[in-house]
Amino acid sequence: MGLYNRETKLSTAILEHPQLIPVVNRLGIMLGVGDMSIGSICANAHIDPDFFLSMVNTFLDKDYFPVNSKGTFTLEKTVDYLRRTSEFYKRVQLPNVERHFNSLLQRSGGNNNLALLQKFFNSVRTRFDECYAYDNDTLFPSLLSGRVPGNASLSAEGHFEMEERLHDLLCFFVVHLRGEYDPNLCVAVVTALSSLDKDYRQNNRIRNRILTPLMEEMHNNGC
Repeated sequence: MGLYNRETKLSTAILEHPQLIPVVNRLGIMLGVGDMSIGSICANAHIDPDFFLSMVNTFLDKDYFPVNSKGTFTLEKTVDYLRRTSEFYKRVQLPNVERHFNSLLQRSGGNNNLALLQKFFNSVRTRFDECYAYDNDTLFPSLLSGRVPGNASLSAEGHFEMEERLHDLLCFFVVHLRGEYDPNLCVAVVTALSSLDKDYRQNNRIRNRILTPLMEEMHNNGC
């Protein structure tokens, strides 16, 4: 059973799990939710509450497995959510890490290994851009046209690799950081990285548990 249901106040869910803020934003809900239940908010916003709850519960609960009852997870809604998520990473979270990283380098001098860590971060951004381009230029258009591309596994592999690289970068900071550096700006970088790392891992659950079954169903139907 998921963490939340239609009767749950959305404000309660967000206050308990602030990492839900970008998730509900991607689903079409902004802050200022008042005291209303998830069911009422979804009804007012013309959002399928089952889809909303499945996305939220899959994101939060590693043991939650959504069931596609009566077509709750349409390909169109799922792809739209994943596109919004990728845009958030590209336009907001990755640039936020980069800004903090640049400030850290500028305020820390050269007696450290931060330049090496930044080089690794740049490789992470490059890999993300490759995943982003494949999804938006190949995978999503093919799926929406009713066809599963033969190399569709490249998407899952790329995003899993991104997940590993983000975790590696966090470990490098915690275990291998050397020399003198601005501690406050270092905390800002690690906090931004940690937020992205957690969001990415949790969002990959949505890909694996919702998008992958939809693609498998298409493949089994000869698409």
